[in-house]
Amino acid sequence: MDGTGRRSAPRTPDTRHCDAVSVRIGKTWLIHKLAEDLRAEGWVTIVVDAQGMQTEEEFLRELCRKIEEACDAKSSVFNHLRQRWKQLVQGGWEGNPLRAIGRLDPRQFSEALIAALNAQQRKTVILVDEIALLVAKLREPDAAGARAFLHRLRRLREGYPHVQWLLTGSVGLDVVARSAGLQGALVDLDIFPLEPFADKAARSFLDDLCAAGLVRRPFALDDAAFAYLAQELGWLAPFYLRLVADRISPTGSPVAGRPSVQNNDIDRAFAELLRPEYRTLFATFEEHIDKNFPEAETRRLRAILDACCEFANGETEPTLLARLEMQAQVVTVPELRNLLTALATAGYLTPDGDRWRFRSGLLRRYWLKYHHA
Repeated sequence: MDGTGRRSAPRTPDTRHCDAVSVRIGKTWLIHKLAEDLRAEGWVTIVVDAQGMQTEEEFLRELCRKIEEACDAKSSVFNHLRQRWKQLVQGGWEGNPLRAIGRLDPRQFSEALIAALNAQQRKTVILVDEIALLVAKLREPDAAGARAFLHRLRRLREGYPHVQWLLTGSVGLDVVARSAGLQGALVDLDIFPLEPFADKAARSFLDDLCAAGLVRRPFALDDAAFAYLAQELGWLAPFYLRLVADRISPTGSPVAGRPSVQNNDIDRAFAELLRPEYRTLFATFEEHIDKNFPEAETRRLRAILDACCEFANGETEPTLLARLEMQAQVVTVPELRNLLTALATAGYLTPDGDRWRFRSGLLRRYWLKYHHA
């Protein structure tokens, strides 16, 4: 998962004290938690989910609707908007400001709203989730149109600096932009990855699950067993930590009143998760490539994963080039590295010396079982 934000973007909230029952503590959860925290501190927060959107107009209309929801009709935002409206068209509007959007191009209307936000005293942040999916959809029929959309967003960010933006995507926006030659529209953004838990946070999360009785068989986890779990799971996201923890049947000697976990207990938990009835748990990884990349790229990405899943330590770039060529998927070295970067950004692979391996041992086992040709 990947996120991008302005240099002056608001701080990321501290998730160390998050409720253990929140299973999916990921990108979207973090956006809404950030919005909640900033709203409590007096910020105007606008959250827009771009997933499933097909056009720029659809995005801008939703952005305008969310701005209206976040602002009181009697606020300085709409007083300023009324003044700006008089400069654009004759007359005003009655009641709901969105009734007036049909009298202006959505680009003009959305800019008028953002200008009104920029002129007020309260701090404002616009958080856009899955912006990369929208850009990917726009580039399919019209790369120039996608480029123009990104440049218009850039002008809004530069022209109204009191309004902060945070843009996130399951596919890195930089990955989508590079594949379509749109990088120039992103030069003013700070790009940062949203990583899964570090070892310490993952260990604490598992301890909290057991202490709160949120797994079927609470257990004690010593350093060696946790190291093995972390090594085999690889991607220490709360969702997958919870899945494994809930299927561990500990067989070791009790520690502080709970049976301890052995390595073979972890292996059995993984084996259970790989049963056919649990395939939907991996649906996001299965669908991610097909939904977010053009057909030609999808074939190449799947061929790379097919090669890398054969061995725990992955595969080298020369071997991957040869495997792609055998399947009539001929690519250059730079093209291969762009594909590998896309897979790394999405959490599938990670570089390890001169090899590329699956970041998650669980996902590698799944891919080997269900997708390996």
